[in-house]
Amino acid sequence: MRTPGAPKQAARAKRPTPIERATRERRVALRARTARSRRSRGRPGRSELSVGPDTIVLKACELLRHVAPRELSLIGLARHAGVDRSLIRYYFTDRSSVLLAAAHHLFGILRTRLCVVESRFADEPESRIREMAVVLLRFQIEHPYFHRLMIDEVVHSSTKDAQEFFQSFTVQAIGEYRTMAAATARCGAARAFDGVFLYLAIIGMCEFFVTGGPILEVAFGRGFDPEEVSRQYEGFLREYVIDGIRGRTPR
Repeated sequence: MRTPGAPKQAARAKRPTPIERATRERRVALRARTARSRRSRGRPGRSELSVGPDTIVLKACELLRHVAPRELSLIGLARHAGVDRSLIRYYFTDRSSVLLAAAHHLFGILRTRLCVVESRFADEPESRIREMAVVLLRFQIEHPYFHRLMIDEVVHSSTKDAQEFFQSFTVQAIGEYRTMAAATARCGAARAFDGVFLYLAIIGMCEFFVTGGPILEVAFGRGFDPEEVSRQYEGFLREYVIDGIRGRTPR
């Protein structure tokens, strides 16, 4: 037979002791800290992980058609890609690593196009020089901040990955242009010259055509047709890069 005070005594017996309450509170606090720590590292939810790092790089390249590298922020990129900034930080440590990945991607596209020209005109050094210059011009028009990206985020970077990347593509390009310079000299069509100067000249002629828009507006008027002017400049560039290295007849 239960006594009148038995239910109250049983209820009091089920209440946690101060030590049990403290232990429980510590466990709850530890779980909360762990959750915050995971969130601070930028780990996204499962649904966000459907957007991979390649997609983010592609979106960065899209954005770099309209903004200079120094103006690209992770917030702006996240907005353009339609993702949370934490997702970008989950895949990339910082803004510089995103831009370096974009530089790698864009250079890969350019390298593929140049390889087609190299293969097609392997035995025609003059034609190869002409078409490589045009490929670079078209690529620069398509990606107007490409060389700015390479200079700001690769050449002037202090990271090992960026420096190795710069060293690899520069050594390759210099070697290719020196080989073409030697080939044109052997054919007797051009005077002897160091191919690295032609490499620098072509880069400059392509980049400044894109950044020199205000000059083109003065020359052709504000309503000029950029596609038509680009086509004309391509023809000029094809001739200029070869005429500029031809051997001169002594007077």
